[in-house]
Amino acid sequence: MEYFDILDENGKPTGEKKLRSEVHAQGDWHQTVHIYVFRKKGDTFEFLVHLRAKGKDLHPNTWDTRFGGHVKSGETIEDTAVSELKEEAGLEVRLEDLIKGNMTKHDGGTNREFNSVFFYNFTGDMSELKFNDGEVQKAEWMTVDEILKPVRNSPEPWMGKREGFGDTVADLERNLK
Repeated sequence: MEYFDILDENGKPTGEKKLRSEVHAQGDWHQTVHIYVFRKKGDTFEFLVHLRAKGKDLHPNTWDTRFGGHVKSGETIEDTAVSELKEEAGLEVRLEDLIKGNMTKHDGGTNREFNSVFFYNFTGDMSELKFNDGEVQKAEWMTVDEILKPVRNSPEPWMGKREGFGDTVADLERNLK
């Protein structure tokens, strides 16, 4: 049973906590983390994208450009970012290995989130990744253009929007300067 700390519309904690199911049913503001795993490939970036499990409660069986999850009650966004990478991809990282990106606000009706973005520059081999939590069906590296083209032409099998991913790439570029 997962509990989330509830936020107000400005992202400030209200002191209340609720079950995950209640938060999503009632449209309460809460925190999530998004971690983009990338590597430099020539003049561009490649991102590790993955096909979400068929059994996920939100956006099952869709391609996703990020890893991450909800910040459980009492946890920090930083602790959640580190633990989500370990849980979802088998990557053991330290907080100082992550690049802090922007925070975004997403009002998806009953799914209302403040998303803290992080980036991780993966320099290892794909064989080092472990997808043992049942949340990922398949993973592969794709360039920015390889992601944007299908998102533009056929967005249904993809999480997020083209503009949102473009903003994320710009955020990464700013943070690397």
